[in-house]
Amino acid sequence: MLLTFFSRAGENYGVDDTEVGNTEVIAGYIKDYFGDKIDVFKLEPVNPYPDAYQECTEIAKREKTENARPAFQGEVDLSAHDTIFLGYPIWCGEPPMIINTFLDKYDFAGKTIIPFNTHAGSGAAGSYEAIKEKLSDANVNTNGLAIMGTDVRTQSAKGTVEAWLKELGF
Repeated sequence: MLLTFFSRAGENYGVDDTEVGNTEVIAGYIKDYFGDKIDVFKLEPVNPYPDAYQECTEIAKREKTENARPAFQGEVDLSAHDTIFLGYPIWCGEPPMIINTFLDKYDFAGKTIIPFNTHAGSGAAGSYEAIKEKLSDANVNTNGLAIMGTDVRTQSAKGTVEAWLKELGF
């Protein structure tokens, strides 16, 4: 199994400044649940996003308008992984464009993709179905998990993640 995610620390909507981004907190709960049974690949942008919320929002809007594909650092070998947890925040009503960079770069045929996300009120924003449509050769589980950014650092959020993983059969 592989846990891949994008998360941005800094000033987050409703959470103020964070050293660890909201989605990375949720990814940490998943990693804790599986321990050494899951590999982790964090999507780190080549050009980091600014810590300031408003400045980051402007860049996210521009990337969305331009259908940009921001580069990320490193590579991951998907051949050893049949199941991939994919995490991201919702920015401007959809996953950040760096998620599309990742999805465009690799072949997901025959893989099981399990999305999860954080948000500021938009839930999954239709992203699970959009990923399923984009990765038509993969098995995308649309029973993903969307957690409000203001809730990720609570004990109940950790319990929600664990319950979700059990519901998925893990």
